[in-house]
Amino acid sequence: MVDRLEPEAFLILAEERHFGRTAQRLRSTTGASARPRKLERNVGVPLFERAIRRVRLTSHVREVGR
Repeated sequence: MVDRLEPEAFLILAEERHFGRTAQRLRSTTGASARPRKLERNVGVPLFERAIRRVRLTSHVREVGR
């Protein structure tokens, strides 16, 4: 089941593309990373490509956005 905060965290992270700024907006250090990961598990596909200092949307998300 999707928690109502998971989509919110996804949208903020997609906009900010930065875990630190996402955490500030969510007012939660764990939510910035944990909520998007939980959403990814629920939908069954990766939504973000994570690297040091960089977060990008995966091709799965970019295709849906077209």
